[in-house]
Amino acid sequence: MPKAYKEFDRLETERLTLRPFTETDYPLILRISSDPKTTEYLYYWGRIGMTPEADAQRFLDYAVKNWKKSPIRAREFCLVLKDTGEAIGDGSVEWVEDEAGTAEIGWILLPEYRGKGYATEAGQELMRAAFEIMGAEAVIAHCDSRNRPSRNVMERLGMTLRNIEPEARPAKRAGEKNGDECTYEITK
Repeated sequence: MPKAYKEFDRLETERLTLRPFTETDYPLILRISSDPKTTEYLYYWGRIGMTPEADAQRFLDYAVKNWKKSPIRAREFCLVLKDTGEAIGDGSVEWVEDEAGTAEIGWILLPEYRGKGYATEAGQELMRAAFEIMGAEAVIAHCDSRNRPSRNVMERLGMTLRNIEPEARPAKRAGEKNGDECTYEITK
């Protein structure tokens, strides 16, 4: 990992609070993992043989456990609307193990909150945290090449397409072809 950085457990934007996940966020995570359209292009969600309940619990266990680790390796944030207190998705920032000085960001929103700028807003704050708090020299984000909305967010964040890795995204259904994975990047 790069130079020292201070811990952080809450981030804020104009419309969002990004806070640690707790066990009480299980209903949000279950909604995400139960929606085939939401999980369609997500790498770790909706895999063959996983029930939505098992998927949700797997993610929540991972998210909560990582908040107990120090120094920071990965942080999953619950995205919460400031004006209503409603939890609407997930945002993440983590160190990339095989790329020194590089952090990865990501986001998942419930369907009714897409197309409203929340992913871009969360992405901007996660990128700021990666550069300014964690001391990253570069930030990347991944998505399935067919996930045009996520690619659009990455481009709005100023990221550029670094590469496309053929068939790097696991198929979600038996007999289905693996998807191609796009990696976008921005440097300090």
